[in-house]
Amino acid sequence: MIVLVGFMGAGKTTVGHLLAEKLGLPFTDSDLVIEQRSGRPVRQIFAEDGEPAFRALEHETVKDLLRGPDVVLALGGGAVEHPGTRQALRTAQVVYLQVGYGEAMLRVAGDEYRPLLRTPGLEDLYRRRLSAYESVATLTVATDGRRPEAVCLDVIERLVRVPSAPPGTEAVLVSCTGGTYNVHIGTGLLPEVDKLLPVLAYARTAVIVAAADDKEAVATVAGAMGRRGLGACSVEVPDRQRAKDLATVARVAGDLADLAVHKDDVIVGVGGEVVCDIAGFLAATYNRGMPLILIPTTLAAQADASVGGKASLNLPQGRNLIGTVHQPVAVVADVELAAQRRGREYRAGLAEIVKHALISGGDLVPLLRSRAPELRRGDVGVLAAAVGRSVRVKAGIVSNDEREQGDRLHLNYGHTFGHAIEQAAGPDAADDGEPVAVGMMAAAYLAKRQGRIGDDLVGLHRELLSGLGLPTEGRFDLDRLREAWLRDKKYRGGVRFVVLNGLGRPEAGVPADDESLAAAVHDLAHAVPA
Repeated sequence: MIVLVGFMGAGKTTVGHLLAEKLGLPFTDSDLVIEQRSGRPVRQIFAEDGEPAFRALEHETVKDLLRGPDVVLALGGGAVEHPGTRQALRTAQVVYLQVGYGEAMLRVAGDEYRPLLRTPGLEDLYRRRLSAYESVATLTVATDGRRPEAVCLDVIERLVRVPSAPPGTEAVLVSCTGGTYNVHIGTGLLPEVDKLLPVLAYARTAVIVAAADDKEAVATVAGAMGRRGLGACSVEVPDRQRAKDLATVARVAGDLADLAVHKDDVIVGVGGEVVCDIAGFLAATYNRGMPLILIPTTLAAQADASVGGKASLNLPQGRNLIGTVHQPVAVVADVELAAQRRGREYRAGLAEIVKHALISGGDLVPLLRSRAPELRRGDVGVLAAAVGRSVRVKAGIVSNDEREQGDRLHLNYGHTFGHAIEQAAGPDAADDGEPVAVGMMAAAYLAKRQGRIGDDLVGLHRELLSGLGLPTEGRFDLDRLREAWLRDKKYRGGVRFVVLNGLGRPEAGVPADDESLAAAVHDLAHAVPA
């Protein structure tokens, strides 16, 4: 139960709706409940019965709501003046949204539905209530001059408990409409999985979905689940793009049915991108949705695929054409596992980290420039720093745009070219981990041909990619790429690209004429020096 208190104009209703969305809880306003129960507006109750009668009614209503199911509950500004209400609030997490008197008056000016707004001595009333707000608050969050979204994220970051983890590790908060969770990043985390999970009150069974190569990790995770009181069983899936399809999901769903898995039980994905996608798709659809824990074991999954809730399957006609969005309840990324697997998904992970650096323009760029040799050889300290920064970039984007209606489209940088290259080359090309690197290079050439960027940023692409041992050139047939683009998810009256208008300045939905595309493909084949 999360209760929001504060003076009129603090933003309790606006922030409350945002919190409810992010935390997956209903939102309730005590004033609206009072109006529904009494059949009269609050201002009419004030006018006909007086404030003492209203406060008594409010107190009984708040007590009832606090005894009910968990919600995000916004209280009227004066509710905390009733001593019984203050006592009842001791059972809840109470967030005091602190607002200055001047700012509060600016926010509520002209609101005719607030019965106390025209009361003489309003500023004295404001000052009298401050100590009451402070006395019931679990935490206090300042709101002056801040957007509701920023206040909401501040509340979540301070309310969501981060379980203890080994020193030197970090937790990145992902706060989406579909769920809020932590991504734990560092070394030595796999044996600590049981300590890093949220409460799973009704779960009895953990079904571990994993590939054959991760048997040792599966055994460790099964032990951790046992320490949480969960019976663990495992289901094996192939770790190949070719196997990420409906047939595999149907087979594993049959295994879940044989195991009599229930809605509150847990799906645990242990593996790389393919395994995370299959586990995520199962968790989103079996029993119409189940809790999901992801334990990515490869760099591509740790730096990108395990964050944001996307779960996609392939069809013969194209990659990731079937999918859903289902947020996990926790992600645990032990970079020691990724460092031990420096094959195709390691290269793919490096490419995704470069992508996050280019679209964000933040501190990832200097890290990649200065520590490329350590990243190539899998230095776990540098790897943990790179994964942490990469996850922070993606977490910031998906927290604000879970369903890819805005900024999340920028995460497709290099993917429109890259996925077309995979499709043109055949189903197993997706397993080499390099098409997105070449795709970003192609996108850079396209942006240059469109007059958006100069040689310096094209050169930075080449520097970052080649420094990590990733390809920066290739020869491709434009007609075959066009055929693949017909099935691209961003196709809208023609193929659309994500391009840069500068470092950290991505733009989505950009069309390209045949001349520009042909020139970009030509540049890619001839490695035009920047």
